[in-house]
Amino acid sequence: MTTMHQGLNQREDPGVDVGTPTAGEATPYITIGSIVGAVGLHGEVRCFPLTDFPERFLRLSDVRIETKDGKDCSLRIRQVRLASSSIFILFEGIDSVEDAVRLKGGLIQIPEEDRVPLPPDHYYQYELMGLDVYLEDRTMLGKVESIIETKGNDVYLVRQGGREVLIPALKRVVRNIDLVKREMIVCPMQGLLDL
Repeated sequence: MTTMHQGLNQREDPGVDVGTPTAGEATPYITIGSIVGAVGLHGEVRCFPLTDFPERFLRLSDVRIETKDGKDCSLRIRQVRLASSSIFILFEGIDSVEDAVRLKGGLIQIPEEDRVPLPPDHYYQYELMGLDVYLEDRTMLGKVESIIETKGNDVYLVRQGGREVLIPALKRVVRNIDLVKREMIVCPMQGLLDL
């Protein structure tokens, strides 16, 4: 999912983080879905989207699957059906329920360069993970360890040692995010750090 302060975040891949680039590769990949099982007898799989943009599956032709045992393969998409909370995919060469079952637990990935562009001040969750978080006076609060999704706004769990701080992803609190410097500057509401 993506994250922004006040809608600041976008999910594209967080669960795993929704969208975690695969490290150490020439082409980093982000995860946009997970395969949860086989459907029917002809190789169709049911997927759980790990993206705020499930319609993107309708435009895909090729994806990479990282299997639950850590191997990866490229597959061509033959057909996609969107349902309320699932995506159903037929891949070329996956023609039986046995073939589909072997994909269960796999992650559907695309090259990071193919991610959906976001508006200004919106970030993918994986981009925010591990950022150093500072107060405006440069006092370090810790690192973004996780992102909690709520109905109103996301909340960043910042940890340093045994101390946890919850920072709401709001523009009035998150003053600056610099992905190059890997840091976030915050001005928490009065009393937030006293909890």
